[in-house]
Amino acid sequence: MNSTVTRPLAVGIALLAAAVGCGGGEATGLDLSAAPTGVRWQDYQGIALPHADQGPGTVADGAATGFEHSPRGAGLAALTHTIRLSVAPDTQWATVVNQELVPGPARDEWAINRVQLSITGPAAAEYAPKLLGYKITEYGEQQSRVDVYTEYSDNSRAVNHTTVSWYGGDWRLQLPDPRSTERPVDAIDELPTDIVALEAPQ
Repeated sequence: MNSTVTRPLAVGIALLAAAVGCGGGEATGLDLSAAPTGVRWQDYQGIALPHADQGPGTVADGAATGFEHSPRGAGLAALTHTIRLSVAPDTQWATVVNQELVPGPARDEWAINRVQLSITGPAAAEYAPKLLGYKITEYGEQQSRVDVYTEYSDNSRAVNHTTVSWYGGDWRLQLPDPRSTERPVDAIDELPTDIVALEAPQ
C-alpha cells in the first residue's frame, strides 16, 4: 500500500478526474479572463490551493464547496476539484467524490478505480504539482470548460482539460464519459499568454 502520493499516481488519478464535454451555452458580456479577488493559499495534501472571494466558501472533511456562479467561480472550482480529487486520502476521498463531482456513470467508475488505491499521506514534494493558473475555453451558466495548468519539480508542464457543471447550486467537476477517446491531459512546453495566472507560492 502506498503511504504517499507519487507523481505517476497523481497523474494517473488526474487522468481519470480531468473532464471533457460540451459547454452549456456561451455567455456573452462576461470577462472570462478576470482574476479571482482576495486570493490566499492553503495547503491540502502537500499542494497549495487558492481560496478566494469567489470560492470555496466551505471546506469540510477534505471537500471544498461554495463557488460563485460566475466565470471566476468556475475556474476556481475546476482547479480545486481536479487537485483534491487526485490526492484526497483514503479517509476523505468518498466525501470529495460525493460533494465535488456530478453524479453519474463516470463518477461511479472513478470510485471503483479509486478503491483499488491507497493514499494515506501528502504528496511528496518532488512529485506535487504546482498550480500555474487556468483558462476558461467555453463558459455557460450550466456548464463550462476550463483548462488547468500545472508544473512539476522537473519543470515539466501539463494542461488538464476539465468541465465543470452547475449542479445543486454549486460548480462540480463533470467527469468524461468512460467511453470518451479524447485526451484529458496534455504535456505543454509553454503557457498560453492569456491564462488567468494563479501561481502557487514557493
